[in-house]
Amino acid sequence: MKHYKCRLLLLFVFFQCSHLAIAKVHLFSFNNSEEEVLNIDHFEQALTRLVYLDSIQETDSLIQYIPKAKALCGRINKFKTKDFELLNAVGDVYDYIAYWHYKNNQLTDALVDFTHAHEIYLHTGNKRSEATALNNKAVIYSTLGNKIESLKNFHKTIKIFLDLGDSTGIVTGYSNIAKIYRQQKDFQSAQNYLKKAGSLARNLDAPLLLSRIINGLGGIKREMGELELALSLYREALALTKSAGNQVLTAQILNNIGVVYLEKEDYKEALKYFEESYEIANSINSEPGKGHTLNNLAKYYTKNNNTEKALDYAKEALKIGKTIKNDEIIRKSTALIFEIYQSQENWKEAFIYQELLMKQNQAIEKNAIDQVAQQELIRLKLENDRFLAETELAKQTIAIEKKNQRQSILYILLGVLFVLLLVALFIIYLRLRSSRERNKYITRQSEERKLLLKEVHHRVKNNFQIVSSMLRLQSYNFDNEELRLNFDEAVNRINAMAIVHDAIYRQEKFKDIDSKTYLEKLIEQLKNTGDHRVLFEVDSEEIPFKIETLINLGIALNEMITNSFKHAFNQDNIQPKIFISFHAIGEKEYEINYKDNGIGISKETYTSNFGMDLIETIFENYEGEMKLVEDQEWNTSIKITFKEF
Repeated sequence: MKHYKCRLLLLFVFFQCSHLAIAKVHLFSFNNSEEEVLNIDHFEQALTRLVYLDSIQETDSLIQYIPKAKALCGRINKFKTKDFELLNAVGDVYDYIAYWHYKNNQLTDALVDFTHAHEIYLHTGNKRSEATALNNKAVIYSTLGNKIESLKNFHKTIKIFLDLGDSTGIVTGYSNIAKIYRQQKDFQSAQNYLKKAGSLARNLDAPLLLSRIINGLGGIKREMGELELALSLYREALALTKSAGNQVLTAQILNNIGVVYLEKEDYKEALKYFEESYEIANSINSEPGKGHTLNNLAKYYTKNNNTEKALDYAKEALKIGKTIKNDEIIRKSTALIFEIYQSQENWKEAFIYQELLMKQNQAIEKNAIDQVAQQELIRLKLENDRFLAETELAKQTIAIEKKNQRQSILYILLGVLFVLLLVALFIIYLRLRSSRERNKYITRQSEERKLLLKEVHHRVKNNFQIVSSMLRLQSYNFDNEELRLNFDEAVNRINAMAIVHDAIYRQEKFKDIDSKTYLEKLIEQLKNTGDHRVLFEVDSEEIPFKIETLINLGIALNEMITNSFKHAFNQDNIQPKIFISFHAIGEKEYEINYKDNGIGISKETYTSNFGMDLIETIFENYEGEMKLVEDQEWNTSIKITFKEF
C-alpha cells in the first residue's frame, strides 16, 4: 500500500519517485457505523478503494467517497491511540487523499491532509513516511508562495533523512531549498545548497540527479552574468544527462546553452542549440520543452531582425502554453509578440497583446492575494478539523458510556438467567442420576463388543500371515520355478486381503475403508517383494469402500502389478514406472486407469493371461468393464470401470 507515496514528486524538477502499480480489486461496501469497533482492516480497505477508484478515473465516485474515508479517519484519536500500526494505516489514508487533492490542484485541502498524515507519522515514529509528508507540505507551501514555511518543512525533511542515512533524500532536500532561494534571487544561498547537494551526489551512482544539480548551478551563474562558467556547467550537465539517456532533460539543457550563446550574441551557436533542443522535444512530444524553445527561437529571430519568423515561433509557443496551461510560456510568448508588434508600429495588434499581458499580470497579482487567503483558509481548516476531532471524541465517550449502561443491564439479566439455569440444571441432574448407571452398563457392553470385534480382526490378520508364511515356506521346497512363482502370486493375493484387515485393525471404523490408504499400503507391500527399481505414481481420491469391495480391488490390482513385475520390465528399461489413478465418475460408479512403461502387452497375451481372466471375473460381479486402450506415453494402458452396490 505504500507504493503511491512518491508519485507527488513527479511534478517537480528535483523530486525522485517510483511509479504507482495498481491491480484491479474488488469494490467492497463501505460501513462507517459509529458503533463499529475500528481496526487496521477498515483503513487498509479504505486505502484500497481510494487507489482503485483513482486508477479507473471514477472521479465522481471518488469525490463522494473521500468525505466518508476522512470521517472514518476522524474517529481515531491520533494522540491517544496506542496501536501504532493502526495509526500508520490512518496516516496512509490521509496521505493518499492529500495526494489526490494536490493532483487536482486543490492545494488547501491537500496541505490540510498532508498535515494530518505528518502529525500521525511523527507520533508513531514512522520516519520515512513523516519525511515524505513534510516534503509534500513544503512543495505546496512553495507553490502557494509561503517560502518561509516551505523552507522550514524542507529543513525538517533533511534532518530526518540525515537520521536515516538516506543520501538521495538529503540531496533532493538541498536541491529543493536551493530552488526556493533561486526564485527569491538569493543566488549565494542557492549556490551553497546546490554545492552541498552536488558534493553528496558525486558519491552516489546517480548521474541524472547530479546533472540536475549542475544544470541548476549553471542557471544561477547565467543569471549572475557569469556566462562562460554557466556554459561550462551546462556542458558538464549535458554529458551526464546524455549518459543517463534522459531526453527531456537533454532538451532542456540544450535550450539553456542556446540562451547563453544568445546572451553572448553568438547567434550561430545559439540557433544550433535551439534547433537541436526543439528537435528532441518534438521527437518525444514534450510540449513544455517545445514551448520554451520556441520562445527562445522567437527571441533569436527578433535579434536577427526576422520579425516574421519571430512572430510565427512566438504564436506557436503561445498556442502550446494555452494548451498545457503553462503560465510562464504564455507570459513570455505574449510579451514577445507585444514587443514585435510594437517595434513594427502595428498598434492594433500590439494593443490586443498588451491587454492580454495586463490580464496575465493581474492574474498573477490576484493569485498572490489568493495565496494569502488560502493560507488563512488552511489555518481555519486545520482548526476546524481539530474541533471536529474533539467533537468526535466526545461522541465516542458518550457512546462508550451508553454501551457500559447497556452492559450493566445485560449483566443483571444474565445473573437472573444464571440462577434460573442453576435450578434447571439441578432438576436435570436429578433425572440424569437415575439413568447414569444404565448408560454405564450400555457403554461397558459397547466397549466389550468393540474389543471382541478387534480381536476377531486381529486373529483373521494373524491367520492370513500364517497362511502366507506357510505357502512361502512351501514354495522354497519346489525346484520348479514356475510352480514357485505361482505360489508367490498366491501369497500376494492373500496379502492383498490381509492389508484390508490390517487397516480395519488399526482404526475404529469397520464399515468403510479409505481406498487411497489401502492402495498405498498395497503398493508398499508389493514393492518389498517385487522389482525395487519400479517408480509408482498414484492419483487416487479418498473413496470409502466396503470391505468386500476393497478386497476384490486389492486382488485385481495385485494381479496387474505382479504382471508388470514379471512381464513388462527388463534390464533395458532404465526407469520402470507404474501409474495408477482411481476416481469416482458418477453415483457409486468408479474408474481405474492402470499404466506402465514396460515392453507392452499384446492382445493375444491379454486375452490368454490367467491374471487378466481373474480380474475380468472380479469386475463382472460389479457390472464392470476392462479394456486395453492405446496411450502414446505408456506402452501398456488398461481402463476399468465398475459399480459398487
